[in-house]
Amino acid sequence: VGDRSGRIPLSFSQLRLWFIDELEGSLQYHMPIVLRIDGALDIEALSSSFKEIVNRHEVLRTVIKSEDGVAYQEVMPADGWSLEVVRLEGTTDMESLLHSYVAIPFDLSSDYMVRMCLYDPGDGSYILAGVIHHIASDGWSEDVFVQELGVLYSCYSQGRASDLSPLSLQYIDYALWQRQYIEGAVLEAELSYWQDQLADVTPLALPTDYPRGSVRSTDGLRHEFELDRDLSASLLDVCKEEGVTLYMLLLAAFKVLMHRYSGQDDICVGTPIANRIQEETQGMIGFFVNTLALRSDVGSVTTFQEFLQQVKATTLAGQEHQHAPFERIVDLVVETRDMSMSPLFQVMFLLQNKMGSKDLALDGIEISAYDEYDRGLSNFDLTLIVDEGETHISFDIEYCTALFTEATIRRMASHYKELLGSIVANRTSSIADLSIVTQQEQQELLEVFNDTDQSYPYDKSLATLFYAQVKQTPNNTALTFEDKSYTYQELDQASNRLSQYLLATYDIGSEDFIGI
Repeated sequence: VGDRSGRIPLSFSQLRLWFIDELEGSLQYHMPIVLRIDGALDIEALSSSFKEIVNRHEVLRTVIKSEDGVAYQEVMPADGWSLEVVRLEGTTDMESLLHSYVAIPFDLSSDYMVRMCLYDPGDGSYILAGVIHHIASDGWSEDVFVQELGVLYSCYSQGRASDLSPLSLQYIDYALWQRQYIEGAVLEAELSYWQDQLADVTPLALPTDYPRGSVRSTDGLRHEFELDRDLSASLLDVCKEEGVTLYMLLLAAFKVLMHRYSGQDDICVGTPIANRIQEETQGMIGFFVNTLALRSDVGSVTTFQEFLQQVKATTLAGQEHQHAPFERIVDLVVETRDMSMSPLFQVMFLLQNKMGSKDLALDGIEISAYDEYDRGLSNFDLTLIVDEGETHISFDIEYCTALFTEATIRRMASHYKELLGSIVANRTSSIADLSIVTQQEQQELLEVFNDTDQSYPYDKSLATLFYAQVKQTPNNTALTFEDKSYTYQELDQASNRLSQYLLATYDIGSEDFIGI
C-alpha cells in the first residue's frame, strides 16, 4: 500500500489520457456497454450492485485535479454514486438517444468515471447503457466489473450481504508503486531497448479510399467476419507444430497482409498488453493496460515459417520489456508529431480469449447485446480484434471511415481469410507466393476483366471504324494520358496532321509499314 500523504500522482497511462482530454477531449476513450434486459429485473438490487462496485474500486470515484499544469488525483467519498433510471414514453429513437448518452463528455476533475442509465420502455424489457472512461478502466477491468456485478446482484436480490472479499490494494497504490519502481536504472534499461527497436520506424502507408486529413479522424465503424471450424482447427494445429501461440500466428499473418497492401517491408503494429504482473492486481479495476509497438522486417526473411519465428522472438522480447510506459517511449523515439496519424504505428492488433472471459449473468434475467448500437469510433486507421471461441475464431475490423469504405474493409477481410488458408496449406512457401486473392477475384481478373474480345466487321478497316466514331461522338473523350485528354474530333485532327507530315517528309507508298 502506497503512502497517500501529499498529492498523489497519476500513473503514466492516466497522465497520457489526461493530456489528450485537456487538448482535444477524449470521446474516443469512452468505453460503452449497451445491453437489452428481459425479465423481472430488481432495479433496486441492480442499483445497489453498481454503487457497491463504485465504492469498492476507488478509481471509479477518483477525479483528476491540476495545479500549475501538474495533475494529481483525489478520491471522492463513497456512497455518492447513483443509477439513472429513465422511463420512456411514446416512440423513441433509441439509437440517437444512446449515441447522445454515450457521447456526453466526462469532466475528469469532478465526474465519477462510470455512469449507468437504465431505460424502461414500459414493455417488460429494459435497455442498460453505461460508459466507463478508459482513464479508470481497461478490457481486463470489464471482466472484473461483470463478475462482481453478477455476484452482488445475486446477493442483493435475495436480501443477503455482499459475498465479495475486501480489496487489499487500490489503483492509487499501483500508481504510486509505478512512480517509485519504473524509474532510474529500471526505466532506462527498458527505454533503451525500445529506442533501439523503434529507431527510424516507417509509418504504414496503406492505400486509402479518401485522402488523409491534416488532423487524425476518430470516426469509425466495425466489420465482423469469422473462420469456419476446419480452418480454425488447422491454425491451432500449425501453432502446435511451430511452437507459437495463436496470437503470434495471426499477428504474423496480419503483418504479411499489411506488407502486401502497402508494399513496405518495415511493418510496425501496436498491441495492448494487460500489464498485470503482480497477483494483487488481478481482481482490480483500473487502467493497467500498456501498449507495445511490435516491429518486423518482412523483407529480411524468405518463407512465412521464418517470418513467424521472427514475430515470435519480437513478441517475447517486447513482453519482457513491457514495464516501459508507452507514453515515455513515444516521447523518446518520436521527434516530430504528425497530427494526421497516431505515433509509431497506425494499425492495432489484439486477441481476446472468449473462453476465459465472463458474460454478464443476473439471476432470472435474460441479457443480450443491443445490436442496434455501434459506437462509431476508431482510435487507429485499422484495428484487428480477434476473438478465440471454443469452436471457431472470429474477427472485428474497426476502421476509420475517413480513410476507408466498407467495401474496401470487406475485401481486406476476405484477403486475410485467404491468406490464412494459404499459410495452412504451405507455410514453408515464400511470403511472396502466399495467396491473398480469392477464387472469385481470380475469375474476375483472369476471365471477366480480361474478356476484351469484340466483334468488328471484317469488311471495314480500323481507320473506317474510327472515322465513323468521330462522326457519331465528336466531343466524347477518346484518349487520356496523364493530364492530357483528346476528344474523337481532336484525335482525328491530330492524326491527320501526323499523316500529312509523314507523307510530305518521307517517300511512303501503299502498304508500307510505319513504326510508331
